[in-house]
Amino acid sequence: MVYDISAGVSQEKYVLHAVDPEADTRQNRGHRQTYAFIRRHARPPGRMLDLGCGDGTVLWLARADGWEVEGVELFPEHAAMVQRTHGFPVTASDIDAYHGTPGGWDVVVLTHVLEHLPDPVGALLKIRGLLKPAGVGVLEFPNIDALDARVRRVLDRTGMHRHRYAPTYKPGHVQEFCRASFALACARAGLELLVWETYAVNPLKYALYRRWRIGNKARVLVRS
Repeated sequence: MVYDISAGVSQEKYVLHAVDPEADTRQNRGHRQTYAFIRRHARPPGRMLDLGCGDGTVLWLARADGWEVEGVELFPEHAAMVQRTHGFPVTASDIDAYHGTPGGWDVVVLTHVLEHLPDPVGALLKIRGLLKPAGVGVLEFPNIDALDARVRRVLDRTGMHRHRYAPTYKPGHVQEFCRASFALACARAGLELLVWETYAVNPLKYALYRRWRIGNKARVLVRS
């Protein structure tokens, strides 16, 4: 699914305060899930890059486990705050402009960023160029084939529900993927989709969505 971005894109939503990575919050539980997925497929020591590292918690967990870590964040104030809080390098850059070490990373992470990018294949090419020959990419993004997304589409088609947007509305998401469309994007970027699972932070839903891939968020593993 591709959004109409003729009026522009809103990418201004970000958190500009330090987050305690040890706090028992829903957000941190989600970060721990992400790192557990990484840990199942890649073991330290090694080098990990997080493109769009957010509050830095995934990298904080990885560093504690023996990884050499580095982050990238879009807004300079946010990048500086994360670097100051956690003490690892964070570069202020968008993905297109980022020129990290080519072929220098065992793991490249991109969580809930791909859906914000007008050129997803370009982002996947960037990941491919940054990975070592045996490296892997870990991505998370919305799953347009989720059960609730299917229900919404049926309601839209039948006229039982309609999205209404203000004239000044600018979308934050500009892409959404199902497994097939993401695999196609990977193929165009020279990447192979190895693992596709859906997930939720709630433990019961997480177990359900890993078995039946109907969750509204996808977590994937790719390699070149």
